[in-house]
Amino acid sequence: MRTPREWVDHLEAHLPLALSGADPEGVHQVRVAGRRLRAYLDLLGWRVLRDDLRRLVRGAGRVRDLEVALGHPLPPGFRAHLEEEVRRAREALPPLLASPWTAALLRALRVLPPLGEEAWGRLRRLERRAEARLKALQAEPSLEALHAYRRALRRVRYAKEFLGLSAKREKALQEVLGGLQDLEVLLGLLEGYLAQAPDPEGEALRAELLVRRQEALAGVLEALREA
Repeated sequence: MRTPREWVDHLEAHLPLALSGADPEGVHQVRVAGRRLRAYLDLLGWRVLRDDLRRLVRGAGRVRDLEVALGHPLPPGFRAHLEEEVRRAREALPPLLASPWTAALLRALRVLPPLGEEAWGRLRRLERRAEARLKALQAEPSLEALHAYRRALRRVRYAKEFLGLSAKREKALQEVLGGLQDLEVLLGLLEGYLAQAPDPEGEALRAELLVRRQEALAGVLEALREA
């Protein structure tokens, strides 16, 4: 079994990078560390600190989603909108990441207890939940069901890694699902922009993304059938 120490160190090491904005990996790694530590809480059976980590992940996630979106070819109006959004999102990071609240969270994470034998049973519950999400997705395919499965799968992967188990299958499926998630996030940001400012180029991009999303969804469902 692995301890959470390396991920607490990872989180603390990437907070300054996330705050500086010098490298997009900063906010990404803060989010990754937060999600992994939530999986450790799953194995402990703890609810305490879960909401704190969720708040941290969401704060970093907003910046990360915008930065990933800006990596795509975009119409000028939409790009300018996203650049303003990422500026605002980054302004919200210091009150979160450089706050006494975050310092207290790190202190609490550093004294998490080691996993006991109960962790194996909790892993089984996480696996059963992921299997149930997959069955629901296969019975009635939808983006909502797919995202529910993706989240459950991620928790299983991280939990297995803490327990020293291979998670190659979960990691491979996550990579398949990740491309669709990026498209979904980009489409959501674009629809928010178009609701504020009609833009013919943006509407053309929206039509393209809807087609790509359907193609990606079909590909993901096929990959899940074969997994």
